Amino acid sequence: MTDGQAAAILTLEQCMRFGTLHFFIVAGFLIGKTLKDGSAVSYFRRRLTTIAYPFLIAFGLYYLKSIGFNIAKGKFSSLVDLSSFAIDKFVISLLDTPYWFIPTYFFSLAILLVCRPYLTRAWFGWLLVGVNLLYAVNVYTGWLAARHNYALFGFVFYLWLGYIIGTTDAVLKSKSLLSTKALAGLTIILFCCALFEIYVLFDARAGDPVNSLRLSNQLFAIALFFLLTRVNYLHKLPFLHPRTESFGIYLYHMFFVILLGRAIDLVPQMRVFAYQADYSGLTLVILSLARGLLIYAITLLFVKAVAASRWRWLIGLQAGKPA
Repeated sequence: MTDGQAAAILTLEQCMRFGTLHFFIVAGFLIGKTLKDGSAVSYFRRRLTTIAYPFLIAFGLYYLKSIGFNIAKGKFSSLVDLSSFAIDKFVISLLDTPYWFIPTYFFSLAILLVCRPYLTRAWFGWLLVGVNLLYAVNVYTGWLAARHNYALFGFVFYLWLGYIIGTTDAVLKSKSLLSTKALAGLTIILFCCALFEIYVLFDARAGDPVNSLRLSNQLFAIALFFLLTRVNYLHKLPFLHPRTESFGIYLYHMFFVILLGRAIDLVPQMRVFAYQADYSGLTLVILSLARGLLIYAITLLFVKAVAASRWRWLIGLQAGKPA
């Protein structure tokens, strides 16, 4: 990419970098609202039933799709070649696609449930803060694998933070500490800091300059979360039902990402969506957003159809309950 293209795409990346951390904050918030005084083991088992089984089916289909596609193309001359590819593809599919979220979620959840007696202790929170500071430093040092999807312990803090927010009056306290305008201003400042850090890491050829665990991005994501608790635009988007549709979109959007990629490769008229060296940075951003919105819209329609059918359990919805 040219410098202008890279700057535009990095800016777009930063605009999206709160999502990973918010996923775990919201998951922890729901834990705080539903765990209460029940058994930790029974809660973990319920999570396995509603989340792990649909995840295993979606991930299995995605993985087998890749294996079957390459078998159909005749890429393997022996069983050894097929076995080697299958192992490599499994690791890549689990760690280098959005499917890494759920194993990391269950790992973080297990730690929280095991440490349940200490969740409200100050030392436990500071311990998790220390772990995340190490990951923030690791973005520069590369002591561990640089990418945030390999940071197995890096998201326990955000699951814990969501739990604390869900079991305390943290949102109300934030309103008494900062006005909405002041919080919005702070969020913008932190966004600019996070964007600057991306440029610094990119120029330094860091392994993952858009790593979600950059310190500036962590602070930006936390500030943005509290800001978003003060506004609610969902009533203006009545066709969206995040509590029942988000998980299904997460599970199956990768299929439509692949499908759109194939269409761009095969249909000449759609190659406008592919990278072109003469595109401006603004053009690349617009095309990236257009692809994202198209994939989201198609996946949303698919999920709504599944939610209205007897196959709703495939996206974690129980039979007989309204979507």
